[in-house]
Amino acid sequence: MDTIDNEPLDLSMFMRRESLTEMKNHPNHWFNRSSDLHASAGAVWHSMGAQSKEIAQELGLSSGFDMGIACYHVYHMLCGLALEVMMKAVLMHRQVEESEFKTHSFEKLHRLLEISLTEEELRLLKFYEGALVWAGRYPTPVKANDDKLMEFYSLANSVLTKDGPPLEGTSLRFTVDSGATDWPQYHELWAKYARMFHE
Repeated sequence: MDTIDNEPLDLSMFMRRESLTEMKNHPNHWFNRSSDLHASAGAVWHSMGAQSKEIAQELGLSSGFDMGIACYHVYHMLCGLALEVMMKAVLMHRQVEESEFKTHSFEKLHRLLEISLTEEELRLLKFYEGALVWAGRYPTPVKANDDKLMEFYSLANSVLTKDGPPLEGTSLRFTVDSGATDWPQYHELWAKYARMFHE
């Protein structure tokens, strides 16, 4: 029998292999999946830009297909999913019990991460959380009703738009795009959580 310092050595602990599920549940896999979703969101963002017509044509989509309209909700869904998976990667890296974060609630995930948020940050993250349910996957989720849908629309409006400057010579203002979820802003938000993984 093998020994270390004349003590019997149980070799079975060295021979046990992790299951495929255990290996895939490693924090690095969670980080990588979030990174993949983040990159996919970036690809969708760029497909909605200046070359959207060429991209639609290259994909064989019908003439008049507008990538900016078609992909807008999907972009936000991917952004939200990448954020959720990164938060969970950080929690796994910190060895928080997985049963503690079996949730899609960004607010609960932040409590577990012990991060305080400003009102504006909380609103933006609630929007991304909502985009997972209300925007990118189905026209309406299973438990949808008009009140919940209008609540999400109101939240989306408060995040995605702002009052523009008054029209010259009047007090009238149009609502304009806030830019809050544009790629540069989103990328920086995602990167903030990615940096936590390496702390």
